[in-house]
Amino acid sequence: MPKGAAILPKQDRRGPRKKIQPLTDEEQKKYDDFFRSEFTYLTRHVILLGGTPEEAKDAVQSALIDLLQNWYTVQAPRPWCRKAAAHHFLRSDIKESRADRSARTDFIARRGSDDSYSMCSTLEEWEFIVNFVENYLSGIQRQVMAWTIDGFEPQEIAKQLGKTPATVRSNLRHARKKLAAALGKEYPELARSTGDAEGKLK
Repeated sequence: MPKGAAILPKQDRRGPRKKIQPLTDEEQKKYDDFFRSEFTYLTRHVILLGGTPEEAKDAVQSALIDLLQNWYTVQAPRPWCRKAAAHHFLRSDIKESRADRSARTDFIARRGSDDSYSMCSTLEEWEFIVNFVENYLSGIQRQVMAWTIDGFEPQEIAKQLGKTPATVRSNLRHARKKLAAALGKEYPELARSTGDAEGKLK
């Protein structure tokens, strides 16, 4: 399976991928600002879910193509893109269609170059936390922690993942305890400086 496979999100899979339509200058600026501000965080989100950096970048770029095509109908782009990127990552074993490849080519051409890959240098600052999450969390606890690191509250995470708030809070609590225990074992001095297991990651 080549890197960069793009899969249509659920709402678009019954038909061919829509051609990217030009935005107004104002909407184009909003989209570009969103792209620049969120690309690194979206990439980190997919890495936290278990993707490699390359898989994460490809999934995020595909999600941002989807966002561009649905720009006027998406009401909450931050959670929408996280779900779309996760979907692309989890479905990356499906063969990329000709329409998908065309959409990706058009997207890169419109931006002038595929400069998205140079926007992730700050991911190195999160390598420590990413490695801890990868080593000690799995399943729903990993998902919940990825959303929490991105600043979402349990109520919103529950809505996006189709869980109850109580389930999210329970998994988040257990995830924090696991990470705190691992931190205390491997880096006791650092653990003492970051507070108890109920505190948020710094």
